[in-house]
Amino acid sequence: MTILDREVLFDQHGRMRDLPPTRPLFVTPSGIEVAGFQAEGDAALQWWERLRLAHPESGLWPLLMDDETPEYLTESYNGSRKNWSPADARALDGAAVLTGWGERYLDTSSPGYAVTLRDELAGKGVWPEEPARCGFGLANDGNGQPTEVTVALVPAIASWLVPVTLEYDDFWTPDPAEHAAIMRYWHGRYGAEPVVWTGTTLEYAVSRPPATRPDALALAWEYRQYNDGEYDYYRADTLTDLAASLLDAPVWRMWWD
Repeated sequence: MTILDREVLFDQHGRMRDLPPTRPLFVTPSGIEVAGFQAEGDAALQWWERLRLAHPESGLWPLLMDDETPEYLTESYNGSRKNWSPADARALDGAAVLTGWGERYLDTSSPGYAVTLRDELAGKGVWPEEPARCGFGLANDGNGQPTEVTVALVPAIASWLVPVTLEYDDFWTPDPAEHAAIMRYWHGRYGAEPVVWTGTTLEYAVSRPPATRPDALALAWEYRQYNDGEYDYYRADTLTDLAASLLDAPVWRMWWD
């Protein structure tokens, strides 16, 4: 499969005529070519928003990537190299995948820690007064200065199929089918859509974040099974700390170590 002609990004009224020239970025293991262009800071995020609106017509899902991401997605240590397909993801229930991981986590935790976790899930934790909040991190550095990133255009008819398209299958992340199923579940429940994808991080825009404490706790538990980034991004010492950070949060940041 080759790069789609850039004309597919335009509607009949000729919008987005100022799209920068794209260039080939990498080819996935199954031969799908991903193109993109460079942008920086808030301009990169604005391009994501515009390309997201064009996605139903273009079939290209925008992702912001750093310079190292193509290597992560194409090097030989990237997983088992199975030819993943949308059918693999559709065969899974993302909520059930996360529930199973959570049950195993509780079963393998020490009895005392498992009791603590169950108490927190029941709402018995102490909620912080000023929980940490996260915005998008890749397009601006730690001092708020714009950084240059790649705006990649991934051929995928739905945002949740991006993991299958990219076939990113490293040993510490969900496999592509699991990842896609979880994304489908979170998109349906929270309106979560991937914005940033690097070799170790993923950032979501969320249109319907949890609005109650019980819902935020449920998401925090899923978050903890999905990745282990709460200590770095949210400075969370407890599940309740993390839930407080995710309550009404329009951006989620994930990290695998």
